[in-house]
Amino acid sequence: MCIRDRRNNVAMELNLERQARKDAEGKMDKEVEDKLFGLRVDVARGKKEREENEEKYTRELSEQIAQMQEDLDAEQRAREENGEKLVRRITEQIAKFREMVGVERKLREDAQNTIYQLLDDLHSKALVEIEEERRKRKEAENSLVRILEDTCARVEEIAQSESHA
Repeated sequence: MCIRDRRNNVAMELNLERQARKDAEGKMDKEVEDKLFGLRVDVARGKKEREENEEKYTRELSEQIAQMQEDLDAEQRAREENGEKLVRRITEQIAKFREMVGVERKLREDAQNTIYQLLDDLHSKALVEIEEERRKRKEAENSLVRILEDTCARVEEIAQSESHA
C-alpha cells in the first residue's frame, strides 16, 4: 500500500509539473503574440502616418501647383515678359517635389522592409527559443521519469527482499 501511495503521489506531482510546464509555455506564447501584436500595431501606425504625410505632400504639391498656375496667368497678363523664366522655375520645383516624393516613398519602403525583417527575425528567434525550452524541459522530464522509475524499482526490490526475509 505504501508503494502504491508513493506511486500515486509521484504521478500526481509529475502531472502537476506537466501542467505547470504547459501553463508556462502558454504564458510565453501569449507574451510573444502580445509583443508581435504591439509591433504590428506600431507598423500599422507608422504606415498610416506615412500615408497621411504622402497625402499632405500631395495636397501641398497641388496647392503649390495651383499657386504657380495663378502666377503664370498673372505673368502672361503682364505681356509674358517673364514667361520663360517662370516656366523654368515651375519645372524645377515640380521636379524637386517629385524627387522629394520619390525619396519619401523610398525611405518609407526601406523602413517598412526593415520593420518587416525585424518582425520576421523576432518571430524566428522566439520560435527557436520556445522550441529549445521545450526540448530542455522534455529532457528534464525524461530524466526525472527515469530517476523515478529507478527509485520505484529499488523500492520494490527492497520491499520484495524484506518480504522474503
